[in-house]
Amino acid sequence: METAVSSAMLEIRISCPPVMAGYLEELLWTLDGVESVGEYYKSDSSSDQTQLSDLTHVAVFTRNPLGEDLVKVLMVDNPKLMKVCDIIETRWLEEKDWAESWKQYWHPTPITDKLTICPSWEAYEPKSADEVVLKLDPECAFGTGTHETTQLMLKALEKLADEIDFSRVNLLDVGTGSGILAIYAAKRGCREVRGIDNDPLAVKTAIQNAKLGDVASVVDFTDTPLGELCQTRYDVMVANIIAPVILELFPEMLLRLNPGAHFFASGLIATSVGKVEAAMQEAGFTEIQRQQQGDWFAISGIYKA
Repeated sequence: METAVSSAMLEIRISCPPVMAGYLEELLWTLDGVESVGEYYKSDSSSDQTQLSDLTHVAVFTRNPLGEDLVKVLMVDNPKLMKVCDIIETRWLEEKDWAESWKQYWHPTPITDKLTICPSWEAYEPKSADEVVLKLDPECAFGTGTHETTQLMLKALEKLADEIDFSRVNLLDVGTGSGILAIYAAKRGCREVRGIDNDPLAVKTAIQNAKLGDVASVVDFTDTPLGELCQTRYDVMVANIIAPVILELFPEMLLRLNPGAHFFASGLIATSVGKVEAAMQEAGFTEIQRQQQGDWFAISGIYKA
């Protein structure tokens, strides 16, 4: 029995009001063993499970055998969640089933007029000559372009790439996941890109996605922890994680920023965005700006060391 569980993925579906979805997602990412969290589908008035048209279904996938209990404990520790959220289904998925289960929810996703994310298994024709199409197969890694945090970061990178000469820029992507941000930066002309993630499976996926995007020669992915990474300084750094991890890694991030470097952080909600902003102000960042999409925030600033 233990062998079967360790090779499988536990899917937990939770219903909640749309306004709570972002808050719930960030909390779920803090659970041990979580592989993916996402707002995968919404119920409708004909649903047999809820009969409530205003509920959003959030799914969390974890290999932790205690995953269901952990989620219940998390919700007990957050009384506000207990009043409005409900675990509506749990099921074990074998790897092959998990790898396919979420794909039915993902199709080509336009981020801007000049950028579209496309699953590797679907065909897509660019609408213009200057449109960048990112072909991805994220497997279990975070980053399909459907999540607000990823879209915020992609839009910020697109704007920066339109403003400065990316051929003179090196970039570090902290918590690269599927590699989507690093790969986009490379496709926009960054001379050197590195993506790091503490999940070796994510790194393996990111390497494959770099090959899909024909930028494998430009992007280097590694699972070496940030604190053990050589102290190369970067002109641009992106960190699409969650606030507690960003704040924990912040001192190491600062050691790897060139004076005048552009820094972008996302994965932030209303209760955490101010903490990251305050840390940036204390570290001497200027031109600090917030962007919001749905319940999620991104922060950017220029490092004046």
